[in-house]
Amino acid sequence: MKTKLLTLSTTISAAILATQMAWAAPEQIDMTAVQQDKFNQMVKETLVNNPEILKEAIIALQAHEKNKIKVQQAQNLGDNHGALFNNKMDPWMGAENPELTIAYFTDFNCPYCKKIEPLLDRLVEEFPEIRVVYKLVPILGPSSKEATDLALTVWANEPAKFAELHKKLMSRPSRLDSGAIAKVGKITDTNEWLDNTAESVETTIKGSMTLMREFGLSGTPGLIFADQIIGGLVPYGQLKKQVKRALEAQRQK
Repeated sequence: MKTKLLTLSTTISAAILATQMAWAAPEQIDMTAVQQDKFNQMVKETLVNNPEILKEAIIALQAHEKNKIKVQQAQNLGDNHGALFNNKMDPWMGAENPELTIAYFTDFNCPYCKKIEPLLDRLVEEFPEIRVVYKLVPILGPSSKEATDLALTVWANEPAKFAELHKKLMSRPSRLDSGAIAKVGKITDTNEWLDNTAESVETTIKGSMTLMREFGLSGTPGLIFADQIIGGLVPYGQLKKQVKRALEAQRQK
């Protein structure tokens, strides 16, 4: 084991020195051409004769990079906590005073969002101590924007009507169009807001889009809670397990 560690140390040291030499100016290099060749040969032979060292080094590097991403992710979550979970302009469902809040990035035209919505409804029923915050991001065309404008305006003016409006818009199996949105507005008695978008809507959308990019979510649905960032549709069992773990961790603080 000691021999293996010594070899690994020698290899890494040689690699670092080789990198430094590659970037150094010619007049800064003390090695002769012969010494350089011998040095390069030593590094090559060490790696050829001990390929497991390179494999272990790659694994260690990957673990290091993964840890860096995790640390950065934790910092992003801390820096954006208020914008993610406590923006009063974002609609929400669930607990009035939640133990755990889930930020849910969604688009009314997203087919996967339509599939995850029943899972979120089920989750709120099973865990009445959680809240789901809707981060409406209209990324799938003009009708997504039109539906989002209406939904956020209704939330800003008549929040009691949001849940029914949201459910009706999401229940359409195909893509929305202006006619379908107007029909939903009429059914839910919210059609007065169709061409009367609240001033806060653009700022709310822009903020949600910025957060989406900040956390590397390339599409919808996307869920963020505790230290979890989940992109895409996931099975209910997995979602429940992660929420349960997050609640337990929260209660131990």
